[in-house]
Amino acid sequence: MIQRRHCLMALGALGAAPVLPALGQQGFPNRAIKMLVPFSAGGSPDLMARVVGTQLAQQLGQGVVIDNRLGANGIIAGEAVSRAAADGYTLLVTTGSQAINPSIYKSLPYDTLADFAPVSLFTVAPALTLVVAPDSPIKTFKEFLAAARKPESKVTFGSPGIGNTLHLAGELLNVMAGTHMLHVPYKGAAPALNAVMAKEVTACFLSTTAATIAVKAGQVRPVAVTSAKRIAAFPDVPAMAESGVPEMDYNGGWVGVFAPGKTPQPIIQKLSAEINRAMQAPDVKEKMLSWDSPPANYSPEEFRRFFREEMDKFARIVKQANIPMQ
Repeated sequence: MIQRRHCLMALGALGAAPVLPALGQQGFPNRAIKMLVPFSAGGSPDLMARVVGTQLAQQLGQGVVIDNRLGANGIIAGEAVSRAAADGYTLLVTTGSQAINPSIYKSLPYDTLADFAPVSLFTVAPALTLVVAPDSPIKTFKEFLAAARKPESKVTFGSPGIGNTLHLAGELLNVMAGTHMLHVPYKGAAPALNAVMAKEVTACFLSTTAATIAVKAGQVRPVAVTSAKRIAAFPDVPAMAESGVPEMDYNGGWVGVFAPGKTPQPIIQKLSAEINRAMQAPDVKEKMLSWDSPPANYSPEEFRRFFREEMDKFARIVKQANIPMQ
């Protein structure tokens, strides 16, 4: 009887083993989800994380906490997520910087492809917007180019740091337009915007989301957008391609969500489905469209392919702009 009981217990244990993880996944989530945002409050990734996160919390019946973990062009937040438990409760909401860093930094504390699982893409914006102070003597993009092309140019542009999409937009313009803008890095998009307002720098590139808010508030004046054509948010603002830089066609960047690399696929799929559903909620969709950042609807697999293409694209730009490794 004792031997028979032991055999039954062993069989029962074998049968139960694969069920436990599945039960955990079916019950996901049963506590708050934390979204780490590598950039300052008020920037495009932060605003989208908060808008989508609020709707996501309503759908899931659990809290969604936004944690602004600044520093090192997203590497600090990225490292924290890469080392977090692969259970879906710690996510990274980031931008193209995630795809740029492997081309900018000699070493990273994680493997960009292996240590992160693409979950969902919030948006791919059509363009960045080049802005100056409201009372800047530069009134048009052609005037901006004329000033920035002078060998002794004192035109400067701010960005959230070295190697992010806003920084690379300026370096690409230097290459394509023959300008001599000097890059001034700040600790976030908001400080870079404040620097333009205070005339510490001549200009900066902003996401459509941030530019829409800042222009409506009278904080800055737009002079051009980086896409090949004009965008809906600023129909009266010329595209750089129509104003002296015909080859300039640079999208406005993207905002996406990653989980730790070993997160189980059922959890990845559930998070992706819920985030995509949240972005289709009328209030969320209206808000994102008002920022000229249409909600994307990418599966994890589609986002993974998109991310690999972005890594290749930015590697080419970094090489073309001759940006030194950090």
